[in-house]
Amino acid sequence: MNNPFIFGKAVTGREFIDRKEEINELKSSLLSGQNVLLFSPRKMGKTSLIMETFRKIDDAICIYIDLWQTTSQYALAREIINRVVEKTYNSVEKLAMDMNHLLKSLKPKVSIDTSGTISVEFSRDEVKRALNEAIDFPERVARKKNKRIIIAFDEFQEIEHLDGLEIEKTFRSTIQHHKMVSYIFAGSKQSLIKTIFGKKERPFYRFAKQIRLFPIDKQIMAKFIVSRFNNTGKKISKDASEWIAEISRGIPYNAQYLCHEVWYMADREIDTNFVKEVFYKKIIPSLDDSFQVMWGSIGSHEQRKLLIGLANEKEPKIYSQSFIEKYDLKTPSHVRKALKSLEENGIIEENRIQDPFFEEWIRSKFLM
Repeated sequence: MNNPFIFGKAVTGREFIDRKEEINELKSSLLSGQNVLLFSPRKMGKTSLIMETFRKIDDAICIYIDLWQTTSQYALAREIINRVVEKTYNSVEKLAMDMNHLLKSLKPKVSIDTSGTISVEFSRDEVKRALNEAIDFPERVARKKNKRIIIAFDEFQEIEHLDGLEIEKTFRSTIQHHKMVSYIFAGSKQSLIKTIFGKKERPFYRFAKQIRLFPIDKQIMAKFIVSRFNNTGKKISKDASEWIAEISRGIPYNAQYLCHEVWYMADREIDTNFVKEVFYKKIIPSLDDSFQVMWGSIGSHEQRKLLIGLANEKEPKIYSQSFIEKYDLKTPSHVRKALKSLEENGIIEENRIQDPFFEEWIRSKFLM
C-alpha cells in the first residue's frame, strides 16, 4: 500500500489538507477578473493551494508558471508564450496560422517534438519587445478563444533578479488593460512581496487583492491525519494526531513529512510516544545536514544568539534586559538589526522562528 502522506511537492485531491475558504475566495476573485496576491512563508502549501484551486475551476483555462526557474527576460517571455500555447492549442497548423496575428512582430517559429509537445521559438535579438509581446499574449489568446485565462506566477518575487523595477513597469503597464485574463502573483519571501506590492513608488502598489496563507487549524489538521491513517489500515490515537498538528504548528509540509515517516515505521497502533520517538530520533537527526548549512549561512553571531534565545523561550521579550543578558546579546538596537535581517531571509516571522523543526534542531544543539 502506498504511503498516503506526501511532502516536498504540490498535492491535490485527497492529499490536500482543507483550505476550503481560501479556495472559494480564490475562485470567486479570479473568475470575476480580480488579480490576487497570494503570499505566505515557505512550506505553507501555497503551490498546492493554487493547483487545487485550478483543479476545481472548469470554466477558465488555468496556467501555472514558476518564476524560480526563470533566469532571464528572454526565458520569461518564452515561458509565458509556451505555457499559454500548451493549454490552448493542440494543432500545429492552427497555431502557426494564428501566430501571424498574435505574435506577428516576433516572427515566431512553431514546432512539435517527438512527444507531441507544441512550442514557439523566436529571436533573442529584441528581448524587451519579446517580453512586451509575451505579457500581452495571454489576453490576445483569451479574446480569440473567447475564454477566460487564469495565470499563476509562483515565486513572483524572482522578477527582482530580472531587472526588477523595469520589468514591474512592463508588466503593470500591459496587464492593467487585460479584461479576459486574471493573475495570481504568489510569493514566499514576504519582505520582497511587501516591497513590490506594498510601497507607493512601485508599479504594483495595491494592484491586487491580498490573500495571506496562515497555518491550518490544528483540529482540522488532526482530523485529516486520523482519516489518512485510518484509510490505509493504520490507527493513530487522537492525542498523537493532535501532537503532530501542534509540533508542526499547522504547517502542511512539516505535518506531511512527520506523518510520512510515522506511517512508514508504524507496524502497530500509533500513540504519542511512538510519534515523539520518530520525531526526535529520526526526523530531527535526518535534517541535521541541511540545518547545519542553514546555520552556517547565518554569518552574524548576534543573529545566531537571537535564534537560540527565541528557540528556548516560550514567550520571549527580546528587547528586555533579562533576555539580552541571558543570551549574551549587545543592545536592543543590535537585537532589532539582527531581527530585521532574519525576517528578510524568511527565518523569523513575527518574532518567532518560522520553521518549528529548525527551532527544535536549534534547541537540541545549543543550550544557554
